[in-house]
Formats: sequence, structure tokens, C-alpha cells
Amino acid sequence: MKLSVNWLNDFIPLNSIPLSNVLEKINTSICEIDDLEEYHEHLSNVISVKLLSLDKHPNAEKLQITTCTDGQKNYQIVTGATNISVGDIVPLALPGTKIDGKEIIASELRGISSEGMYCSEKELGLAQVSSGVLIFPSNTNLGKSVRSIFNWEDQILTIDNKSITHRPDLWSHFGFARELASQLSLPILFDPLQSTAKFESGNDSLEVVKNSNGHAYFVCSIQQIKISNSIPKIKSRLERCGIRSINNVVDVSNYLLLEVGQPTHFFDRSKLKNNTFSIDFAKPDESFLLLDETSPKLTNDILLIRNGNDPVAIAGVMGGKESSVTDSTTSLVLESAIFKREDVRKSIRKSGIRSESAVRYEKGLDTATCLPVINRALQLLSENGQDNFKVFSPQGFNNSSEKLVKINTTMDFLISKLGKVISFDEVESILKKLGFVIQSSDKKNLEVTVPRFRHNYDVTIEEDLVEEIGRTIGYASIPIKPISLAVETPLRNPLRELERKLKGIFSSTLGFHEVFNYSFSSEHESMIEGEIASSILGIANEMPKEHSVLRTSLFPGLIRQAASNQDRFDSINLFEVGRTYHKSGGPQELASEKRWLSFIKLSNAKQNDLQSIETEFVLFRNQFSDVFYILNMKGFEWSKSNFNYLHPNASLQLSYEGKKIAEFGLLHSRFADQYDLKRRAFIGKIDLIALLSLWERDGRKSYFKTPSQFPQGQLDLSLLLDETAPSETYLDAVHKLNLPELAEGFVHSIFRGDSIGSGKKSVTYRFQLMSYERTFTQERFKDLSDTLVKLAKDSGFQLR
Repeated sequence: MKLSVNWLNDFIPLNSIPLSNVLEKINTSICEIDDLEEYHEHLSNVISVKLLSLDKHPNAEKLQITTCTDGQKNYQIVTGATNISVGDIVPLALPGTKIDGKEIIASELRGISSEGMYCSEKELGLAQVSSGVLIFPSNTNLGKSVRSIFNWEDQILTIDNKSITHRPDLWSHFGFARELASQLSLPILFDPLQSTAKFESGNDSLEVVKNSNGHAYFVCSIQQIKISNSIPKIKSRLERCGIRSINNVVDVSNYLLLEVGQPTHFFDRSKLKNNTFSIDFAKPDESFLLLDETSPKLTNDILLIRNGNDPVAIAGVMGGKESSVTDSTTSLVLESAIFKREDVRKSIRKSGIRSESAVRYEKGLDTATCLPVINRALQLLSENGQDNFKVFSPQGFNNSSEKLVKINTTMDFLISKLGKVISFDEVESILKKLGFVIQSSDKKNLEVTVPRFRHNYDVTIEEDLVEEIGRTIGYASIPIKPISLAVETPLRNPLRELERKLKGIFSSTLGFHEVFNYSFSSEHESMIEGEIASSILGIANEMPKEHSVLRTSLFPGLIRQAASNQDRFDSINLFEVGRTYHKSGGPQELASEKRWLSFIKLSNAKQNDLQSIETEFVLFRNQFSDVFYILNMKGFEWSKSNFNYLHPNASLQLSYEGKKIAEFGLLHSRFADQYDLKRRAFIGKIDLIALLSLWERDGRKSYFKTPSQFPQGQLDLSLLLDETAPSETYLDAVHKLNLPELAEGFVHSIFRGDSIGSGKKSVTYRFQLMSYERTFTQERFKDLSDTLVKLAKDSGFQLR
């Protein structure tokens, strides 16, 4: 939002205080300032001059040599302009002026010196297109800067809109000046809402249908109107705040918007087919032409202004084109209304139109300004070139004229919340300056009446009064005090401990990145793990279809994350710790909540390179097993399973003492295709609740052994197995031998190829050997190797 410092001085003597002090107070007690700029400062060196002579250039056919004066000094200017004559008063840009990003310098044009440049309307920012040099009226004073001539000598404050979104009273020059007056102890010089107007008797046949669709709605008839340009003051102020001047009627509406913050609208009376106005909701697919030349199809929750049955405006958002004011308008209907902010917000969202009026209405305005704004509008019309017009009595209703907000509080509450001792007199003085009315019989208990321009959604509870006092005295004046509380040993939360430990393992040891996804999902995605529709928990206040239920699986979110990043990174390793929700009982029973750590890892191999994918699968399974070794849970077992979201030949379950605690495998291709995954994905999950009790019991056991003083050994053995034979069978048999030197055994690699025949696979097992008594000898290595080979033959396995 832009504010003119010059305009603010109409309401308070702001010039009596250094601007730096004013800016500091605004930033510390009111809102954030984004910028402060001198309006058109670059035109300070563009002055008005009078042409004294005009001669042809001796060396250029299209150039002229002119002499001009600012009343004190003469200048020689070479120009190509053809629309100027001796005696004309024109703008001259002196050397050093920057126009359109170029600096004007004294130079020679075809051998003749030139001390500046005459300017057109386009170069001064007054028009998009211009055909020649701007010529001022003959009574223009010489030597004056263009900024002075066009009332552009001003400073413009740019306020951060987000910092005043809760303060609709600040979205205007008078509202902001009123706030500054209270904060800087300045008097109000002029209150535009105290303006008066003279009305003709009667309503000129206008009627308003009263209903509850709006807080307040008034219209009045205005006759004998003449459309022309606005006076320089109004036109200049609008331009300084970024609004284009249109005519002396429409400009008054825009001027009021910036001055007092309440939107108004003028209808051309001759274009209205009826004398009755009403606030009503649109019919489905109803449409009409708006001021922005669009005709959006409306829905039945968009609020309209109707003239009879015809829509003439989207309430609080934008008026209709067909009833708008034009150069031929001679009679008006002035509308002043306050609509429910909820309805305006819906209209903004549904129509996609966000006008300056809508921005203010959506904050929640008060109805007390409706009639005063009409009086001010009539005063401005009179000032802006409308003479001898007739205005008839306003017609309408105010549904909340009796609304009053009172807050009861105590000095003890204010002091305790503020964190600073402050007297009743200080509190009373601060709140009175801000427009509040204070009543107290004992200076301990207070009844505070909130001013009408603050009581809609803004100041409604005791804590709001604390904020008003705090920002006024300055938060920096509140002393910093240490928090006083008892130091107690926090209660242990084993589940949190387990989560933190697993997060550390996945991020540090396995190189995964943690992600967070919404707890909402679509019903279709919630069935990825085989969940049935009756067990899915829907959301009562349903959002978009893709977020209509509570999730029953963490996998859809992880798969989407992987898919969206698969083209950005070579390796995608993601995990998430979160909850899922399941409705298993009757309608009166609460749903159950489960906690999981789920993960996804994209393969680096090509889609059809099954051998590389299988090698990655085996390697990652071993890494996943390390998670449980780190948790000190060594008695786990892998077994083949069948989960519908995993590939049937790459679906594993990890159990501990017969209790399932994890799932792992290769994502089924139908889900990979559904989410447009370009690479194979390994996914899995850990049941944190199931793991917790086992980890609490066994995870804290110590399995420490003194490191061996002797070197470690390694033994590889390759066996030829049927394609469908599980590779764990031989490892289980080896572990049952209880060989004292066997530290670990695992599948190292799997090979398939024509050399071993169709339907076969070569599995290489790696055994880590460790002795605590002696260095391995060649004889002992041979004994262990023979033992493992004999076990393979006795078990029916073929050596490679």
C-alpha cells in the first residue's frame, strides 16, 4: 500500500516532527515500511521555460536552434520538435537529469551547442504516447520545476501489506494518520468523516430491499452531473498512489477509497432499468459484463448487487460495465455499503478478481462509516468540478448499527502479560489516545469499550489490549527477564528415543534424506497396501479429492517425492517417520493410529537390467540388516513373503522371535507405472510400535567382545541353485554348525547366464572368519572350507 506524506499532513501536523522519527515510530509500533521514495525526484531539474527565438539549424534540415529563458537565465537548445513556437512555455530538462534511464548532458548537435532537452508528455510520464513537446498554459510561472507544477513534490511510503492485514482501519490515509496521531501525540486537524451535506427531500424513487446478506447498504440519487477532468489536487494524489485518473466522478470514488478506506461505487442512473436495489446471491452460471471487460460464469455463493432482477455488480469486488459512468452521464446513484468479509473472500476466490475494494472489504470493515462516507463523497464532488448538482436522501439499512464491543480486564492481568509494571493512569492515557473508552471505579478493574473502527475481528479479547499497550510504549522498553520454572528431569519417551536413533542410522549410516508429507491422501492411494475402503477414515470437512482421507500408508507420499526428484539427482534415498490411521471397529469406535518408518531407494540400474537390479537388491538388504545390528537386535530372520505392493519374487519380511517388524522389497511395476517412476524402486517400512517393545528388552544388551589380536579371514563359496530356490537355506544350515571362527555369513552376489544354463543361478556366499586364539593356518582354512563344501554336498547343493 502506498501513502502520500503530503496527503497525511492534511489530517495531522506530521511536518512538525522529523521524518526519521516518524518512520522509526511506524516501524516499531504500527507496521513495516518497505520503501520511502521521493515522487518523480528525477524531474526536479526539469523546469518551465519560455521560447524567445526559433531558427533553422545551418547544418541539419530537421533541427532547430532555440533560445529560451527561465526568467533569470537564457539557454540555447537544439531540438527536432515541430510543434513549438516563439512564446510557448515548455518543460526543459537541464544537464544531469535522467529520463528513461538516460542522462541529459550538454553537447553539440551538428556543430551547435545544446544545453538540455525539451520534454514531451511521454518523457514526463504523463502519457503512453505523445506527438511533440508538452506546451504549458500561458500563465505558467517560469523557472518552476515540473514536480512543483504538477504537485509532485511529495514522499511516498510503501507499507508492507502483510503487516497490516489484521488492521482494516490502517488501509487509508486518514486511518493511518489517526493511528500516527495517537502514537505521536498529535492533534487531528481534519476528519473527513465529519463532513456534512445538504439533501433534497425525498428519495427520488430509489428503494433498497433490506435483508441479512450484507451488514449495511445505502444508495442515494444525484442529479445534474457534468463529467469532466478532475482538479489537479485529486488527479495528482491518485497518480502518486498508483491510480489512473478517469473523470471527476469516478476519481471521487477512488479518492475516497484511499482517503477513508471504504469503497463506494457510482452507477449511471440512466442505464439502470429499475429503481430497486438488493443484495442477492448469483444464480448458477449467471454472468454479466464487468468493468474489466470480462464476463465470468458465477456460482451461487457469489454475492451480487441487483437492480431489480438485473445484476449490476459483484458485491465488494467490481461493478458492471453496462451501468458504469461515461462522458455522457448526467445522473448518478451513489452506493455506500459494507459486506460480510467471508462473502467477499468467496467472491474473490471464485471469480479470480482481486480489486482494491475487495482487498479492503475482505479485512472486515465497520458499518459506522457508511453514511459519513456519502457526505464526504458529496463534498468531494462539489470540490471536483460538480456545481449545482442535486442529491436526495440516502435509502438503505444498517444491520449492525447497535454493535458494541466491551472488554473486561484487570491491571494485574495487563501487567502480568505485559511483563512490565505500568500504572492505571498510563494505561488509561494510552488507550484513550487510541480511541478506547475506559471505565473503572477502583483503578484495578477496567471495562474497555473498543472504538468502532477497531472492533471487527481486531480488538476483541484482553490479550489484544495488552498488545495495544505494548506496541505503544515500545516493546524495547519491556525488560528482559529469565523464565522462572522448576528444573526437573524430563520423563523418558522410549518411542522418541527409538525414532531419533533410527533417523540417525538412516541419515548418517545409510545416506538417506528425511522428508515430510501430508497426513491426507486420496481414497485410491490409501489402498496401495491392500487396505479396504471400509477401513479408511474420511475427513468430515472434505478438502480436494486428493486430500479427502487420512493416509493409511506412507508409501504414496514417498513415491511422489521420488518421482518428482528422479530427474534432478543421480541417487534418490528418502525416508519418513510418520503415522497412519485405520478404522477397524464400528462407527462409534475411535480409529487406530500406527507409527512407521518408511523408505524408498531408486535403483541406479536400467529398468531391464535384472542382474544389476538383483545385485543392488541383495546389497541393500544387507545394509538394511545393519540397521538392526546397530540396534543390538541380532536374532532377526529374513523370510520370503507376499505383499501386494511388492514384486512377488522380491518381497521379504523381517521377523524377530517370530514377530514381524519390517517389510522390504522391490516396488511392483503397476505402482511404479502409476507414479511415472523411470527407475526401479526398493521400498520398505519398519513397524515402530512392534519394534519398540523388543528394542526396549534386547536393544540395550551389551554384545561387546574384546577385539581379536589375530588377523581376520575371508572365505567365498559359490553354489548352483534353481532359480526359485531361496538363497537363505544354505546360510541357515551353516549357522547351525556353530563354527567358532564364523563371525558372519551373507549372500555376496548372484549370477545368471548362458554358461550355467536356463532356470539356474549361481549364488556366491561370503563368510567372515575370526579367531581369538591363533592366526589362521593354511590347514585350518582348508578344514573350514572342506566343512562348508561337505555341508553343501550333503544338503544337495551343486558346487561351481
